[in-house]
Formats: sequence, C-alpha cells, structure tokens
Amino acid sequence: MKELRLKRIYLEITDACNLDCPFCTNEKGHSFMSLDDISSYLKQIREYCQYIYLHVLGEPLLHPDIEKIFFLCDELDLKVNLVTNGTLLYPDLIKHPSLRKISISLHSISNLNIQKKYFENIDKLINNHQNKIVELRFYDENHLSQDLKDFLYSYIPLEHSNNYKYQDNVYFTFSDFFKWPDISDPINPTSGKCLGLIEQLAILHDGTVTSCCLDPKGHNSIGNLHQNSLKEILNSQLYSDNLELFKKQRLELSLCKHCYYHTKRFDGKHN
Repeated sequence: MKELRLKRIYLEITDACNLDCPFCTNEKGHSFMSLDDISSYLKQIREYCQYIYLHVLGEPLLHPDIEKIFFLCDELDLKVNLVTNGTLLYPDLIKHPSLRKISISLHSISNLNIQKKYFENIDKLINNHQNKIVELRFYDENHLSQDLKDFLYSYIPLEHSNNYKYQDNVYFTFSDFFKWPDISDPINPTSGKCLGLIEQLAILHDGTVTSCCLDPKGHNSIGNLHQNSLKEILNSQLYSDNLELFKKQRLELSLCKHCYYHTKRFDGKHN
C-alpha cells in the first residue's frame, strides 16, 4: 500500500474568538487544546504532512501557549499557515522559522469597532514580513467600511484582479461572498470534486478528526484523537470508505450534501 501523505492538516487549537463577525458560525466557543495534546498531535501529524493550518473556527492567537506552540512547530520542522483576524499580531510572531504564511481575514472588520492601531500593525507586517507570505483577505468588497476602503486602496488600484500581488510575498485576495455550509441548508447535487481526505483533513479543538476545515461541528467525523491515534484513524475502514467516496466525486457525507464550496473552488463553475 502506498504511504499516505496529505498536503495540509487544519488544527483548531481553540474555538474561542475575540470578535463577533456576522458571517461566522462560531457560537462563542471557549475551548483550548492543551499544550500536551497539541504536542502529541503535531508529532502524529508530522508522519503524514508537513503543512499545518492553525485554524478552523476561533482566533488561534488567543491561545495562551501560542509561543510554545510555534516553538513545537519549529522543532518539528513544520510549515505553519496562520489564519487570523489580525487583532492580536505581535512582533515576535514572524521570527519563528516554522511560520510560512499569515492570512488575515479583513472582510468583517467593517462591522466592528476597529481602532487605528489595527491598520498600523498590518501595515508594519506588510513592510516587514521577513519573507513570510502575507495574504489579506476581503469578501464582499462593495460593502466595506470607509476606513477599510481607505486602507485597501492605499495599496492597490480601484480596478484589480481577485488575486492581486502587491509585492513579493504580499497578496490581496477577493471573493464575492463566503458561507459556511450548514446541515440545515438545502441538499445539493451529491456529485462533484472535493479534496477532503484526499489532500486534507481537520482536527477540531476536542480531538475530532473530520474531512475538511469547513466542518467545525464534526459532522463528517472519522474518529477522535482522545480515543485512537491518527495512524489508527487513517488506517480505519471508515476512513477508507469515506476516502473512496471523495475519489469517486460522490459528495454523500452528512455535511457534504449541504456544501456549495466545491463549486467555487474545485469544479470551476465560479471564478
């Protein structure tokens, strides 16, 4: 059997967040993975994948042991992609060799009372990113606040592509909208291309292993790391059966039936 390698694994070190963004499904979580669990998970992940995404729901920089977590990633030679709302950026963050990319979600800032310091910190990151990749994410550009528009258009032209390169390793990305899939949404056609379990999986704050980063409630769970090792889960019949569904482009798992994302990202039906 060919050795299993994944391209990315999402690790939800917390579901807590310091913001209340209207597009988010987060129900004000307050759970944090223990440092011992994170250390164990990272060592297991390293056997299958080098790229870690510190996000599903929640703000990862809220974790009280975030520096220790990065040191663990440094030691294991992992490549970390951090998704953050940008309110808790700190100077020493970019010093970690494991940190590969910082993605800052700015699309909901228009709905919040954000201070001038917020934009100043992002500006500092843009101008001193030390070869880290910086991605600034904007959704629904037409409804951004004036402060956010002033910030945005000080860097890029009014007319721009959906993936705009500002300078080496600094990118602005745009999308018309984003919606978390919900089990209560209408059922979509159950065929289409998705890379869940083929290239990626997610580990939630409670140890649940699921098929992708859009499943924060674990509807597509294939196991839990508090009960079995990642190796045992990835060698289970349940993983094998679910993987086969994705390979055959059959979107029949609980949440997949209600997800539109594959049409935007993988099926080529949208830009």
